[in-house]
Order: sequence, then structure tokens, then C-alpha cells
Amino acid sequence: MLEPDGAHLAALRRLADFREAHVLEMGCGDGRLTAGIARDAASVLAFDPAAELVEEARSRLLPGLAEKVSFRVAAAEQLEIEPGSFDLVVFSWSL
Repeated sequence: MLEPDGAHLAALRRLADFREAHVLEMGCGDGRLTAGIARDAASVLAFDPAAELVEEARSRLLPGLAEKVSFRVAAAEQLEIEPGSFDLVVFSWSL
């Protein structure tokens, strides 16, 4: 686990309120933040261009959160997103 103490997620929570928000997670990687975001969010669309990382993120997600999270293998410029579809956009360690 890259974030054993949860400091990064705690920092994000100080910046934004995820409760009942529709969240777009850009560059989700192995899902190190996805579950923590999904616990509070109404929904999460998490994506990354690396298929193997998306599969790892999907496999790590707890069953109770799976209904709130959708994963996609894509780069940001490949996604077609309707303007206003998300309340928050989160990215970390992504360029």
C-alpha cells in the first residue's frame, strides 16, 4: 500500500467535501485513493490509461463500494464527458 497512514486522502478531505458528490478521479492508478473517496461519494468514475492498474484497482475495491464506482481504461483526452456531470475532479500523481 502506497499510503498506509491515509495522509493523502485526509488532505483531500480537508480541501473538498466528497459527501454525496459525483467524483471524477483522473489517473486512479491502482486505486489507492478510490475506495476512500467512494465511501462518502454518491458515485466515482475512476480512470487510468494503464489497463493493468485499472484491473488492480477494480480487484481491490470492497464489494459494498463496487456499485458506486465505475472504472475505465482511458487517457483524459479520450473521455467524452458531458459538462457539469461531476461535482469534483480529483487527480494525484498524474501529469
